[in-house]
Amino acid sequence: MGNSEVASSTKRSSSYNVATRGRLLDAAERLFAENGIETVTLKEIALEADANVGQIVYHFGQKEELIRDVVLRRAGVISDERMQLLQSYEQLVGADSVALEPVVRAFIDPYFARLRGEDPGWRSYALFIGRNVWNGQLSAVISEAFNPTAVRFIAAMRTALPGLSEEAAVRAFQFLLASLYGATTNDTRINSLLGDDGGMAEYDAYQEVLIPFVVGGIRAMGRMSDQDVQ
Repeated sequence: MGNSEVASSTKRSSSYNVATRGRLLDAAERLFAENGIETVTLKEIALEADANVGQIVYHFGQKEELIRDVVLRRAGVISDERMQLLQSYEQLVGADSVALEPVVRAFIDPYFARLRGEDPGWRSYALFIGRNVWNGQLSAVISEAFNPTAVRFIAAMRTALPGLSEEAAVRAFQFLLASLYGATTNDTRINSLLGDDGGMAEYDAYQEVLIPFVVGGIRAMGRMSDQDVQ
């Protein structure tokens, strides 16, 4: 076999491996979102991906590493988009002159934009993250995936509200996350209260009420911090 044939064969093999890895991640993401990480088996993931367990072991090793890669794959994308929005806003108005609502929007809007997009994987990812973000087994990888961006946004929130203490800002960010994940997770409890047996409500409707809800709550916490100082 000549050099060009070897190169062509290697390229095809590499492309095949990348495609297989992507199918496995997609399948794991869907099944973890629907059924939980504890109950889903490697055999079920392989069947969903039209692959075999050996291919999972080849690409990821153990199940824990597969879960880690599911978390990290999209976390980097959404974190980059959030940071780009925040940096663009700071460049526009000055880093010391930011207002709270645009900061909150820079964090929330990219997430909803992805959920409204054509890639259904983002909706599976939202369910997966929303249902596992407080899971102690995933705390290390969740921190790895999201903490750098979280720290950056918490600092911007404190710039927007100078009276917001560090502890209050962290709590406020936690409430922001809880609201965001609650709004983007298919919650059967909410559906039952609404008398709706269908799926999640329109993302636009959630986003419309979520932002003023979060902004108003954080501002109230800022006022409470001011009173504590006095």
